[in-house]
Amino acid sequence: MEDVLMFLCGILFLVLFSFLMFLFTVFMISLFKKNVFPNFEPKISVVIPAYNEADHIRECLDSVVKADYPKGKVELIVVDDGSTDGTLGILKSYKRVKVLKQKHLGKVEALNLGAKKSSHEFIVTIDADSTVDEDFFKEIVKPFSDSTVGATTGNSKVKNKDTFLGSFQNIEYHFNNMIRHSFSTAFKNGIWFFGALACYRKSALNKVGFFKKDTLSEDIDVSLELKNMGYKIMNLASAGGTTVAPTALRELYSQRSRWWTGVLQALFKHKSMFSLRSCPSIIFLFINHLWWTFYAFLSFPVIAYQVAYWLPSNSGSFASLFGYLFRWFSLSGPIYVVYKIPDWGLSFYSFFGVMSGIISTVMILFAIKLFKDKLTFRNAFAIFFFFPYTIILNIITVISIVKFRLRKSFHFIS
Repeated sequence: MEDVLMFLCGILFLVLFSFLMFLFTVFMISLFKKNVFPNFEPKISVVIPAYNEADHIRECLDSVVKADYPKGKVELIVVDDGSTDGTLGILKSYKRVKVLKQKHLGKVEALNLGAKKSSHEFIVTIDADSTVDEDFFKEIVKPFSDSTVGATTGNSKVKNKDTFLGSFQNIEYHFNNMIRHSFSTAFKNGIWFFGALACYRKSALNKVGFFKKDTLSEDIDVSLELKNMGYKIMNLASAGGTTVAPTALRELYSQRSRWWTGVLQALFKHKSMFSLRSCPSIIFLFINHLWWTFYAFLSFPVIAYQVAYWLPSNSGSFASLFGYLFRWFSLSGPIYVVYKIPDWGLSFYSFFGVMSGIISTVMILFAIKLFKDKLTFRNAFAIFFFFPYTIILNIITVISIVKFRLRKSFHFIS
């Protein structure tokens, strides 16, 4: 029985390793390809939805005002979604800002109000707790010189990465940004969309009926609708900015629960797009989200079995027990297994488990370099103990899906 369970663990690790190697291959391909766009500086409308953002809106607006883009070509709109704090008072000090007000109807309604009231064909959406780099606008609009491009998305870094949770999310953001950029570059069409820093062709948005409220991820939903209409979606590593990441587990759960279930909703809603004839970016979006959902559920019994299997032989003393658990939940584990190969040999399950850890670390290091971050002590610490963080994300995924599936008012769109 134990041999069968070990074999099944090995199969899971084999699939995980194969998945990660595919991502690494796409990344390597993207290094040898480059999407070159001509200079293109159209008039743009910047739409910022805001609800009780007094703590962040000033920094957001300052970054927009200071951005290197012709001032006469920028219409700046903030949609106040019924704020009850000092947001409106702050907005009054910005003469260039056109303020639209609505009752507290939610982000989607705020985005739609701003988009429909905008004056220009290209609409840049920015979350109120985000900031943009100086050359963000120049970079985010370049692909629109191609009339087939319907939307573009930038890459956000973690603003508060000096917090404990922020340090892990900083590494995670770099990794995800690298994957999104790699697919967009390699296949000239990306679909992982980040609406906090994005740009849309207004005429394309109008064709799909603007943003919808029937999923929790309106950005992924609208990007799939635009792709289904024949438009290209591009990710731009050169269009950067920052965003505020959750600093408490409760906040992290709320954010990731909304993200994960929202993307699942969007995928079920647009499931007809998933076919072998679809572009690789769309195929991967479906497979990636479904695979990690499946892995989240299956990883816990696998981890529990692995720990229980080896625990008795490593619990002779407190030191040996601590060392064993430390290796299990840190990068020292794969390193230790490689070190012990001459004594232990290499089994089917341990090979792919160790290689999955190694290839993940290599990709994270590449991502840090790609987005011009540094291997600081904080980043090194987050990389070394990244595995426990992924366990937390898997717990959030499992709880979120179970919770929403049991809630009568919630259903995946069929």
